[in-house]
Amino acid sequence: QALQAGVDGIIAQGGEAGGHGLRSDVANGTLALAARLVTLASRDTNIPVLAAGGIVDGRGVAAALALGCGGAVLGTRLWASNEALGHASFRKQLTLPSNEADQVVRTTVIDHIVNSYSEPPWPYPYDSVGMLRNDTSQTWEGRPADLEAALASNSDSVASKYKKAIAEGDPNIAAVYSGQGVGGIDAIEPVFGIIQRIDEEAIVVVNALSRLRH
Repeated sequence: QALQAGVDGIIAQGGEAGGHGLRSDVANGTLALAARLVTLASRDTNIPVLAAGGIVDGRGVAAALALGCGGAVLGTRLWASNEALGHASFRKQLTLPSNEADQVVRTTVIDHIVNSYSEPPWPYPYDSVGMLRNDTSQTWEGRPADLEAALASNSDSVASKYKKAIAEGDPNIAAVYSGQGVGGIDAIEPVFGIIQRIDEEAIVVVNALSRLRH
């Protein structure tokens, strides 16, 4: 449908990505999705496909190029930059050594809460986010009926606490959006330096792969 609509490019966002995306039960992995979309896009067009999800360094970019992608989208990696918007306490969480891929969860809990007070609501099946596990996700994950009951009760404590946490930058309550590549991030840096380093890393990897034919 996207190709028929005449888009200029396609982003192949896998389930490893941070932020909003398809629910985990209907999402595909970045590599499989990107490879398939490259095949489909190359049949009749020259529309570039960009891989997204779990890519934070030159190795990930090189992998995307090997699949035939025109490049990659670096969501989580560029959120951990000096120029990025958002509360500094949230972005700092992305650099902590304790936050590896297994601390990332794709959950519908956050949108369940936010949709209770915000318009327009995130629609199914895009009503899920990739985020670092925290008290909110741990408390309500797998308990949609209980969460719905809490939100529908006379008390608005769940929603009000969440809104307050966003304003105050409390990562224990509010979502810190993150993809599964977060373990490869160890500092908040200028965007120029991040892109320059990733570009150099990708060139090294691609050159190394070219020697395999010998």
